Amino acid sequence: MRQVSERLLAAVYADASAAVLVPLVQLSHPDWGDPVRFVRNDEPVAHAGEEYLPFPFEITLPDDEDEGFPVLKWTASNVSREIIGQFRAITGEVLGRVVYVLTSHPEIVEVGPFEVEITGIEYDALTISGVMTIEPILQEQFGYLEMTPGTTPALF
Repeated sequence: MRQVSERLLAAVYADASAAVLVPLVQLSHPDWGDPVRFVRNDEPVAHAGEEYLPFPFEITLPDDEDEGFPVLKWTASNVSREIIGQFRAITGEVLGRVVYVLTSHPEIVEVGPFEVEITGIEYDALTISGVMTIEPILQEQFGYLEMTPGTTPALF
């Protein structure tokens, strides 16, 4: 179960609140000069000494279930063509960091951080979408031996 701060709970349960919970996304790749930082908001947000620029995107948190790999699903607008040009120019994984903050307290992380990896995207004329894997280390090989009939005959 996710831990939720008292400040966020008070904003969620209030009859009326000016607090807005927004996701901050930072994407980076070794071929890019600087990381790309976006916020789903109508104005920039400063967090951890960095400025996150407004950009239209949707992102969903993973389920609280224990089955399968935890992933974030995201869809971004392709209208300005800013992101797709950067994705087309690279090969390999794009690393990312996703946090949720309240616009009234942008320095305090309410949900996250999620360290993610993007290995593939889909796009058309209007949208870019994909999956951000939260724990890509689970896909790494464990140890240096392979389990073959020669090294582990009891398994076969």
